[in-house]
Amino acid sequence: MKFAKTAKIAAVIGFGLSTAAMAENPIIQTYYSPDPAPVVFGDTVCVYTGNDEGGHFFTMHGWRVSCTTDMVNWTDMGALILSNESFGGNAKKNGDWAAQVVRRNGKYYYYVTVESTRGGRAINVAVADRPQGPFKDALNGKHLAGPNWDYIDPTVWIDDDGQAWLYWGNPKLYYAKLKENMIEFDGDIKVTDMSRGFSPNGNSVYTEGPWIHKRGKKYYMIYASHGVPEKISYSTSDSPTGPWTWGGIIMDQGNNTAFTNHSGLIDFKGRSFFFYHNQKNVSGGGYSRSTAIEEFTWNADGSIPTIKSTNDGVKKPIKNLDPFTRVEAETKSWVGGISVDKPRDPEGGNYTIINHVAQEGDNVYLTNMGSNFYTKVRSVDMGDGAKQIVVCTKGNGGKLELHAGSESGSLLASMTIPSSSKWQENTFDLSDASGVEDIFFVVKQGGFDFDYWYMEGAVPPVPQTAYNDKPAAIPGKIEAENYDVGGHNKAFYDMDRENQGKVYREDEVDVVAIDDSKCGDAACTGYAIGYTQEDEWVEYTINVAADAKYDITANIATAFETAGMQLFVDDKAITDAITFEKVDSVFTTYKVVDIGSVELKKGEHVLKLLITGAYLNVDWLQFTDPNAGPISIAKDIRLDLHAQSTFDVYGLSGQHLGRVELQGETLSKALARDGFARGIYMVRDLGHTRAFRVQVR
Repeated sequence: MKFAKTAKIAAVIGFGLSTAAMAENPIIQTYYSPDPAPVVFGDTVCVYTGNDEGGHFFTMHGWRVSCTTDMVNWTDMGALILSNESFGGNAKKNGDWAAQVVRRNGKYYYYVTVESTRGGRAINVAVADRPQGPFKDALNGKHLAGPNWDYIDPTVWIDDDGQAWLYWGNPKLYYAKLKENMIEFDGDIKVTDMSRGFSPNGNSVYTEGPWIHKRGKKYYMIYASHGVPEKISYSTSDSPTGPWTWGGIIMDQGNNTAFTNHSGLIDFKGRSFFFYHNQKNVSGGGYSRSTAIEEFTWNADGSIPTIKSTNDGVKKPIKNLDPFTRVEAETKSWVGGISVDKPRDPEGGNYTIINHVAQEGDNVYLTNMGSNFYTKVRSVDMGDGAKQIVVCTKGNGGKLELHAGSESGSLLASMTIPSSSKWQENTFDLSDASGVEDIFFVVKQGGFDFDYWYMEGAVPPVPQTAYNDKPAAIPGKIEAENYDVGGHNKAFYDMDRENQGKVYREDEVDVVAIDDSKCGDAACTGYAIGYTQEDEWVEYTINVAADAKYDITANIATAFETAGMQLFVDDKAITDAITFEKVDSVFTTYKVVDIGSVELKKGEHVLKLLITGAYLNVDWLQFTDPNAGPISIAKDIRLDLHAQSTFDVYGLSGQHLGRVELQGETLSKALARDGFARGIYMVRDLGHTRAFRVQVR
């Protein structure tokens, strides 16, 4: 391999700088989603939010919801699930503020903030039979609480004893019991003073946006604090009514958080997640905010740690996505190529409105997709492979591509979308669609709407087995190109999924011929794995002859100072990640390097070679037992110059002392030349075919 790998470097680094490639916050890009209220419904999490439309102030028309089962891919459940227009004329337009949903007795109750037509703010309640609605006014045009300018940001909780509580307020914390019907208060509204003397310095810290949570027997009140710009703080109590004890600041300002903040916290599937909003979505700002999320671990004493706003979101999904069932097109972890409408606000500034999701009845779909618009779907488990993909579209014809790894990664399908006046399924062939991948639907020519997709024609599974059904013997040499059979993400993982060497084997692993390269002083023969990228791997079924400590060497080439690898046996690391020195500038010189010594157990195992630094070629791995095999005794040995001329040197106790290369002299003279003291040594050639005892005089 010569310059082929270096030619790709600029493209790889350029993509790495893409914000969409590195970030998963905010988690919703197809609308502005302030004031997140996450709720767990069994195996599903739904996050209810407002609907910012920008402008000169908090222009918020209606409420929306997105749901997930894996915490990384979020499905938009509808254009608007509720708005001021649903309340019989008691709420003004564009004043739909923070809200929360709770489920009880098979119904879903939505407590929302409205601007009352009678002046002031108010709490209204709507009800639905499904988490995505449609929600309808539950009080026939009446407010549940208010109007009162303090009455904003309701949070609701049903305690272990079945008692439901509602909390709200700015700048005071109001609360009341709810009756079993969830639409009437059971008793008077009460108020908690969370100001003077409450925080350690005696200043008022509670501002607005309360969120009630219970963990064990402890109640947590989480809220926006410290005025504007807002932080997120919390307090705890042994009772739902207080008194509340200051707990600390959870999230400070920073990393482009908005000047307001609003949070929610859930425990789901044994993991914990903190929701808030930032202004990082395209054209985002203080009046165009979007939901973000951070995973966190509770402190051992039950306190909440300080959580920083990041670009990452949730790094590890709860589960992989199944592509062999219907997947809504609006299910995604990221959207790129978004367009934003920015009509002028007569009172100042510009509105910021995203219109890529539309709805017809219960049917929600993607629309207004221009060229280079794309959606990313994370952790899609295509198993041993799929043969076809079905996409449901309507509208004008267009072109859609499916890529793996990135929006410009390996092409899995190229789809010419036909024009249609109604929804229709279109089937296209897939190429090399297997394993767990992030996939990208990339619009190359827009004009169509996109409803859903699924894959079909699963490829029969191929079990992972040794190459040619013969496990590699340990001690012995493993040729790198003889990795196991089994396919992508089972026996190997290749990031670009294109066979760039195009020799020896016909799968995605890049194998290169090395006959034009030098291995020491001699010409190389055979093949090596090349064109490697970080996080790629290959596996080998090995058969270890005996419990022993084995020395490992490898024959490698690299033109970079950052190339490296790590070895695992049965998914357990047996070496550290090793970085190698540059060998030459053109990948035509191979060098034997020490990998280390490891204890291995007798029997059959799976060895994994993981690339930890890109642009490393690997010819072979050698496992040697320094204490095994017959030892020929010689005082002075001269070897054929065309034979193996590099030897490992050991003390009589078996300790590896170094390596010596012959330069036409005897072994004893070569040892003396390289500084070995007088005495007897054991030497073994790297091919593990000959071993000698040599005396240095």
